[in-house]
Amino acid sequence: MQLLIKEWVNRTATVMTENGQVLWTFSTLAAARAACREWQALSGDEPVTCLEESFPATGAPACAAGWQRCPPPQ
Repeated sequence: MQLLIKEWVNRTATVMTENGQVLWTFSTLAAARAACREWQALSGDEPVTCLEESFPATGAPACAAGWQRCPPPQ
């Protein structure tokens, strides 16, 4: 399973499925990343990959070429 994190202009972040089904919306990109990591830890047999698209203004990596893997926790 692949989960996507989309950061919006207002700096909220939405976790969604590959086909665009919204699962959660968080007040920060960091909270969305944390939720994705928790989902990965609980995933069992089916591995979960988290990809993100964010705005450079937040200090997060820009995704000029599309979706990228979430960075590891710091």
